[in-house]
Amino acid sequence: MRVPWTWLKEYVDLDWTVEETCERLTHAGVKVENLVYEKLDLSGVVSALVEDVSTHPARPDLKVGTVNTGEGRYTVVSGAPGFEKGNLVLLAVPSSRLPGGITIETRSVAGVESQGMVVCSNEILAGEEPRPGEDIILLPPGTPLGIPAQELFTLDDWVIELDLTVNFSHCLSIMGVAIEASALSGKPLKLPEVYRNWDWAGPYGSRRPADDPDVEGEWKVELPDPDLCPRYVGKVVREVRTAYAPIEVERRLMLAGMRPISAIVDATNYVMLECGQPLHAFDADRLEGKTIWARRARQGETIETLDGEERRLEEGMLVIADARGPVAVAGVMGGSRTEVSAGTRNVLLESAFFAPIPTRQTYRKLRLRTEASARFEKTVDPTAQPVAIERAAELIAKYTGGVPERGRTDANLMEPLKRSIPFSMRVVKRTLGAPIPIEKCKEIFESLHFAVGPVKKEGDFETMDVTVPPRRVDIKEEIDLCEEVARIYGYDKFEAKPLTPAVPGGPPNKEYVWFEKMKDFLVSMGGREVVTTSLLSPDDLLAMGWDESDGRSKGVPLMDPLSSSESVLRTSLLPGLLKVVQRNQSVRMPGGFFWETGRVFFPSREELPLEAVQLGLCMYGTLRESTWVEGEAEATFFRLKGVVETLLRLMGIEASFLPGASMPMHPGISARVVAGHSTVGEVGELHPLVKKNLGLIGNCVLAWFSVEAILAMAKEKRFTPVSKFMPVERDIAVVVDASVPADSVVKVVKETARDLRSVTVFDVYDKPPVPEGKKSIALRLTYNPSDRTLTEEELSEDRERIVKALREAVGGEIRL
Repeated sequence: MRVPWTWLKEYVDLDWTVEETCERLTHAGVKVENLVYEKLDLSGVVSALVEDVSTHPARPDLKVGTVNTGEGRYTVVSGAPGFEKGNLVLLAVPSSRLPGGITIETRSVAGVESQGMVVCSNEILAGEEPRPGEDIILLPPGTPLGIPAQELFTLDDWVIELDLTVNFSHCLSIMGVAIEASALSGKPLKLPEVYRNWDWAGPYGSRRPADDPDVEGEWKVELPDPDLCPRYVGKVVREVRTAYAPIEVERRLMLAGMRPISAIVDATNYVMLECGQPLHAFDADRLEGKTIWARRARQGETIETLDGEERRLEEGMLVIADARGPVAVAGVMGGSRTEVSAGTRNVLLESAFFAPIPTRQTYRKLRLRTEASARFEKTVDPTAQPVAIERAAELIAKYTGGVPERGRTDANLMEPLKRSIPFSMRVVKRTLGAPIPIEKCKEIFESLHFAVGPVKKEGDFETMDVTVPPRRVDIKEEIDLCEEVARIYGYDKFEAKPLTPAVPGGPPNKEYVWFEKMKDFLVSMGGREVVTTSLLSPDDLLAMGWDESDGRSKGVPLMDPLSSSESVLRTSLLPGLLKVVQRNQSVRMPGGFFWETGRVFFPSREELPLEAVQLGLCMYGTLRESTWVEGEAEATFFRLKGVVETLLRLMGIEASFLPGASMPMHPGISARVVAGHSTVGEVGELHPLVKKNLGLIGNCVLAWFSVEAILAMAKEKRFTPVSKFMPVERDIAVVVDASVPADSVVKVVKETARDLRSVTVFDVYDKPPVPEGKKSIALRLTYNPSDRTLTEEELSEDRERIVKALREAVGGEIRL
């Protein structure tokens, strides 16, 4: 929401500077995101008098006139209808500047030298050619000569850019922000006449201008779906003429982020920005019949919207229709068939209440979000429709000379509702902890235009009933009223106090503690944490080589993706990590080790996808350059496997590394990580085909883990006293089939040996004299019981048990 400063000051006369106002609004929850000064470059554009005019000697459609700025006279050629003797105009003298970097110079027009240019609004505001039917700017009689344009009109202004949370949707209008500023400053609101008799806290249907008679208009409105549109107000303005809004109105619209179009459209947009109620204008003569329906779209119906797009309507979407068919997508955009144009003479204004959720669903399906839909999806004031349409009719009459019909059509199926909430000082004391007098609370509510009942005494505390205006859909119960008191009173006025009694500390969360330990360990190993986007393209998943049976091959599609490259939710962290490698190699980073934790998403039969938390690791290239002390360190499978083993050991998890890892891992240089009889992750070198498809060079090693699985298995280490006796080491070499993993051999030894402190693999050999198809795995066994030194007899017995177990489990034979 963009709020021009002078527009806000017009409705509440603040003593604060714009910077102070931004600070006060932010402290009250109306977050100011930015403050910018919008300035037009109009040097040399001044007021001037047309002293005489004659027809151009070579061009009868042009006029030649003498224009006096008070400091000099200029000969000007123009074809504008308003270029007549005695008129006061804006003149861009030679060397003056207009928006868009345009510099006005003396030039010859059909043989006559024109010293400058009389200008129109579009040239002043946008630096563009005059729009169809647009005349030059005519100044009021008595305007002094030579006055710069910026002094004649409010064109340069501060713009307050708001970043509104969902509970501040009532600030999606200048009046909404003015009410907040009025309550914070204590200054009264100064609203246009049509708004002054508005019953701010009245029930639905009670708000209508005091001087408007209860007369029905000539149009009939049918509301067959009151759940989607419970109120529709229409009003006709007749005998309008082609015109453009005053320059200051157009400038306000531009400052607020909207493009000026025509006087009629600008009036409806101006009212929407002013009071928050979207409106639409139909060319009444293009409507078929005298009945308007707010109904659901029918099968096969289409509409060409104002942006020129032909849109197919889904059955059930809410549309505004005449006897011929849809003329607008309700709450989103009008149709081109009944668009207001230069030939429009009679206008039917629409001011309605459209339900938020259906409006949101419609604009998302059509991919057509507008200023109107942005307001309807957050809920507009259900009582603002009559006063908004009267204000729009008033402005259209002012800008175009049109005549509003005396009555209006008001189809209202909303049940009268008055939201009265009991408010007790007991809750104020308990919630805010500050002695705020009830008179101050009442003053705050009234400054926000809430209706307040008489103060009553209930026990030790005073109470009162507060009626909340319908525009404040965020206030539902007493605690919400307490928040209103706190933010208007000022959070900075509450003294900081320690909680009494102190909140007792609970037991630490096991999963969180291990999660932090895991991240600290990876950092200590030289890894850098990265954060990649959760959004990928289908091609990113296809590049991983997963077949259709793999649940990771198809991501959950987004309903409204910003681009095709971010159209599905990720099913794995690996594609994102490989994109990091791509970017790093594109800027010649030789290598690195990085990791990420994040959510992945899988398709589900339920409304929402399944979610899981994963840990992804990646090493590539040269991790450390060669030095005089040691050689360079390359990213290898065993290097990353060592990191993984150390991490799992730190977490107290006994894991095995078995073959069978899936894509995008290399089938011969990878492993499944199995713990507790289930696969908790995979580690391996990147498959050559995937590496080629992604254009990667050098070695690249990956790993992924289910964070939920390993956190559930993590357990604290229990420390035992160091043995007072000397450890004993024994080496054995076992010959097994080449397909048997060394991890399986180690597992058998651990399960069989007694008083064993550790077992490590220190050699694997598969050359003669080892038979073909076999390999020799050399193990070092370290014994160290805490109560004695083992005898040779005990060691021999243990060796025999190990040999027998290896023969039975993996077909191993001792190599002599």
